Amino acid sequence: MVLRLPQLPSLLIPSLIIQLTLFIGIIVIIRFLIAWFVSTLASRGAISSSARAVIIKILDILVIISVATVTVHLITASLTPYIVTAIIGILVLVLFYHEIKEFTAFITVHLQHYARGSWVEIKIPNMNASIKGKLVDIQPFNSIIEDIHGNRVYIANSLLVNSLIKEYRPNVLLKIQLSLNSGASNAGNLSDFISNKLREIVSNSPFRLDEDYLHVLSLNREVLVFTVRLIPFSTPVRTSDLLKVMTYIRDTLSEYSPNIEVSEA
Repeated sequence: MVLRLPQLPSLLIPSLIIQLTLFIGIIVIIRFLIAWFVSTLASRGAISSSARAVIIKILDILVIISVATVTVHLITASLTPYIVTAIIGILVLVLFYHEIKEFTAFITVHLQHYARGSWVEIKIPNMNASIKGKLVDIQPFNSIIEDIHGNRVYIANSLLVNSLIKEYRPNVLLKIQLSLNSGASNAGNLSDFISNKLREIVSNSPFRLDEDYLHVLSLNREVLVFTVRLIPFSTPVRTSDLLKVMTYIRDTLSEYSPNIEVSEA
C-alpha cells in the first residue's frame, strides 16, 4: 500500500507559500518581542535567569507546535491538525495539572519582586506558626526558605502565592530570668542595666544588641524576666556562637543566677 499525498493545484502553491511565510514571520516577531520582554525583566532583576530560560524554552515549544499545526492545515485544508493539537493540549493539562499550576505560580512569584536573598516572614493560610527566613531560591515548582540557623524549608509556589509575605529582619530572642535577691539595687535602673551590662557582654560576639528592643515579662522584688534581641552580623547563625554568648551572659551575671533560653524570634 502506497501512501499518496494530496495533489495541490499549481496555482495554490504560491499562495500557500506566501500565507505560510507571513504566518511564520508573524510568529517569529511575536516570539522575539516576548523573549526581549522576558530578558528585560531578567536584566532588571524582576525574574531570575532560570525563570527566563524556562519561559523561553516553553515559548520555543509553542512556536514549533503552532508552525507545524498551521503548515499541515494549509497543505491538507483540514481541521484535523487543530483537533489533534486541542486533544493533546487537554491531555497535557490533565496529566500535568499540578506542574502547570506550580509553574504558573512560579511566574507570579517572580512578578511580585521577591528577590533572592531577601529575608521574609511567610504566613501560610490555615497554619498557626509563620515561616521566617531568607529566600534562597525560586525554582519552577517550589521555593527554598533558609532560616537563621541554616535549616531549609521547601514551599510549593502555589502555596507561597496565596500566603501573606512581609519583610523580616533576622534576629535571635533571648529570654533571661534574673534573681534579684542579692542584687536588686544594681538592677533598679533597667535602662542602665541593659546599656552597660548586656552591651558589654555582646560587644565581643558575632551579634549586635538591639537596644531599641526590650520586653519586660515579669518584675518583682525577687525575679526579673525580660527578652532581648540579638542581630547577627552574618547568617546562618552557628549554634556554637550562640552558646558562647549565652555562656558569657551567664558567667558575667552569675551573681543574679541567670536562667537563659532562646525564645521564638
